[in-house]
Amino acid sequence: MLGKPIFSLPAPVEAAMSLSSVSPDRSPLRPARQERPKIWELPKSCHCVTLGTCLTLSELRKTAKRLGLFHGVELMNDYELHGAFVHVLSGRNRASSAVQKLLDAHHAGAVRKASRCQSEEELSAFWDREVADGQIAGAFWAVMSHVHLGGALEVRVFGEVHMMSHLCGAAHRGDARARSQAEQQCAALARRLEQATAGQLEALAARDREIERLTRLIAGIEPFVREAATLRARVAELEGGDETARLADKADGLARRLDLATRRNARLAADVDTLTARLAAAEARADELSDRLAEVSPCSTRACADECPFNLEGRCIAYIGGRPRTVSRMRDLVERCRGSLIHHDGGAEQSAEALDGVLVRADVVMFPVDCVSHTAVEKLKTICGRMNKTYLPLSSASYSSFASELGRV
Repeated sequence: MLGKPIFSLPAPVEAAMSLSSVSPDRSPLRPARQERPKIWELPKSCHCVTLGTCLTLSELRKTAKRLGLFHGVELMNDYELHGAFVHVLSGRNRASSAVQKLLDAHHAGAVRKASRCQSEEELSAFWDREVADGQIAGAFWAVMSHVHLGGALEVRVFGEVHMMSHLCGAAHRGDARARSQAEQQCAALARRLEQATAGQLEALAARDREIERLTRLIAGIEPFVREAATLRARVAELEGGDETARLADKADGLARRLDLATRRNARLAADVDTLTARLAAAEARADELSDRLAEVSPCSTRACADECPFNLEGRCIAYIGGRPRTVSRMRDLVERCRGSLIHHDGGAEQSAEALDGVLVRADVVMFPVDCVSHTAVEKLKTICGRMNKTYLPLSSASYSSFASELGRV
C-alpha cells in the first residue's frame, strides 16, 4: 500500500494550511516551463489546499477504495483520508497519478480557458473573473498548474483561497447551528403534521362512514317515496266521481266476460275429454289391427325365420318407451332376424338410472316419439352422442312401425 498508516502522519500536514508555509526563498517568478506542472511537482504547501478546494472527500474516498491505496481506508474519517492523500502527493505514485487525473478531468473547462492566457497579467485577470463568477475550484487548479504562474500571483491566489477556507469555516459553524435548530424545528413540525394528518384522516373516515350510512338510508327510502307519490296521484284521480263510475262499469263488463269464458272453458274441457277418449279408442283399435296384421303376415311365425328379409348379425337393439304388450312380439321379431332386444320403459316404472346400462349394451337405439318421456329422449340422445351410437326415432309405438324401421338397421 502507498504511504504510512494515517494514524502516524507527520506534523507538516497541518502546517500546509498556513500561508507562511510558502517557501520564503522562492523566486518571485517561476522558471519558464513548456508543460503544465503535475500535482507532485507543485510545492508541498499547495497540496493540502488543492485537495481541499478542488476535489470532494467522496471522490477521494471512492478513488482510494477502487485502487486500494491505503490500509484500513474504510475506517478512516474525513480528516485522516485527507491527510493520507496529502502525505503521498510529494512524489509520483499511484495515488498522486490518480489525483492528477481527477483534477484534470473535473476541471478540464477551467484548464482549457486558462491555457489561452499568455502572460501573468492575463492569468491574474482570468482568476479575478472566475472568482467573481464563483468558479473558484476549477480556477484555482488551472492557475496553480499554469506555465505562466509567477510567484506574486501564486502568493495572492494561495492567500485568497486560504482566507476563503477560514471564512467558510466560520460560516459553516453558523450554518451548523442554524441547521441544527432547523432540524429540531422540522422534527417538531413533522410530529405536529403527523398528528394533524392522523386526526384529519380519522375525521375523513368518520365522514365517509356517515355518508355511506345516509346513502343506504336514502336508497331504502326512495322506493317508498315514489310509491307514495304514485298513490297520491291515484287517490286524486279516484276522488273524482266520473273516474269511479267508469271503473265500476269496467269491472262489471270484466265480470260478465269472465263468466262467459268460464262456461265456454267448461264446454271445451268436456269436448277435450270426449276427443281424448275417442283418440285412445282409435289408437287401441289401430294397435289391435296392427297386431292382427302382423299375425297373418307371412313372417309372423318361427317357421319363416329363414325367410326373414334381413339379418341383424347379432346386433343388440335397445327399445326405449312404447307399450309393454307389443314388446314381446318385437323381441320375437328381432331374435328371428338373428339379433337381440333389450327394453326400458323410459322411466315410467323402471329406474331412470338403469337407462345408462341399457344404452351401453345396445348397438342401435329405437324409441317411439308418441310414447316416451321427454327426459328419456334427451338422456338417450346425450349418451348416444357421447358413445357414437345410432338412434332411430319411430313415428308410433305400433309393431308395424317397429318392423318397418328395423330393416334400416
